[in-house]
Amino acid sequence: MKRSVCVISLSNIESDSRVLRQIEYLSKRYLVVVIGYGKPSTHFRDESDVTWHEIPLPGIGLLRTVKKLFARFIQIPLMPKTNPAYQIALASKCDVYHANNWDSLPMAALAAQENKAKLVLDLHESYDSWYWGLSRGLVQFVLRKYSPTVDRSTTVVGNLVDQHRKFGLTPAVIRNIPVIPQEMIQPHKTSQNRIHLIHHGIASATRSSDLMIRVLALCDQRYDLHLAFTNINSQYVKQLRRLAEEITPDRVTFGPAYPAMEIVQNIAKYDIGFFPIPPKNYNYLITLPNKLFEFIAAGLAVFIGPSPSMAEIVNEYHCGKVATSFSPEVLAAELNNTTAEQWDEMKRASFIAAHELNADNEMAKLLAIYETLYS
Repeated sequence: MKRSVCVISLSNIESDSRVLRQIEYLSKRYLVVVIGYGKPSTHFRDESDVTWHEIPLPGIGLLRTVKKLFARFIQIPLMPKTNPAYQIALASKCDVYHANNWDSLPMAALAAQENKAKLVLDLHESYDSWYWGLSRGLVQFVLRKYSPTVDRSTTVVGNLVDQHRKFGLTPAVIRNIPVIPQEMIQPHKTSQNRIHLIHHGIASATRSSDLMIRVLALCDQRYDLHLAFTNINSQYVKQLRRLAEEITPDRVTFGPAYPAMEIVQNIAKYDIGFFPIPPKNYNYLITLPNKLFEFIAAGLAVFIGPSPSMAEIVNEYHCGKVATSFSPEVLAAELNNTTAEQWDEMKRASFIAAHELNADNEMAKLLAIYETLYS
């Protein structure tokens, strides 16, 4: 009989590519119980080995945000047994509890203890930096309290391994690499007269999302930019729309985010994946995000600023360009000085890199970790 895994995630799982990928690959070998915010992903609608429990979060707008923050930073860390999700986790009587990030760790740890089960923790970020502000002490309290009960841990990038060792963890690195379509996407030829840049994800002032628009305003007319944002209706995106119309009219388009499991197929029609993210905090400095590998999987050239973890991948596989700074002038100059033929060479390099940088190879590491739980 298959063993069972309870995945607990206090993210909107339907749009959380990393968690969805873990569920997909774990369900090939285990019965999976999923507990988290958001409606079940349609990707698993007909999957009999995945049972989905949505955590209700009543309220809208500011009320919803306040309640979610209260749950994440007070109720779950300090009173995990009072959360309805804990009762679901406990009743599942799974063999393994998989905590997605620090905030689901208390519930997962207590349920694992009660059911004499194994515990796996996936940590995504550094929790020592000033980026976490007032919540840093609480996060560190949770990690120090519950990390001794963790059987295995993982993280997203090698730079974080030493950070997490401070809490007694020795995580394996599992990068955010997407599932490659069964028929790999062949790169299309770049037009001499119209070159399409794409960026997808959340729009944020902290991430300097306006930088991409400021860069485009300094670029040749052959470039245009599409921004697919998860928070497309936010006030900040409205500001970005106004900025684009003011400084580079008719060259920036906006749209909603693509479904998490369909991003690669949707961005393949563009030419260049664009993600300059100034290092305003340590997590942004070392970021190695989903979108980098989604660009590569879609057969796009990659264009980034000097972010070391991403630059290492781009330079190793020759699949894009790394600008020497995050200044709009330098980024624009790199674009202006690159020909369509050069972008095509980088696209071909991405296509080759995707044979290695794919979820089958990366998620084999997670499945191997699970195998060691009972060896």
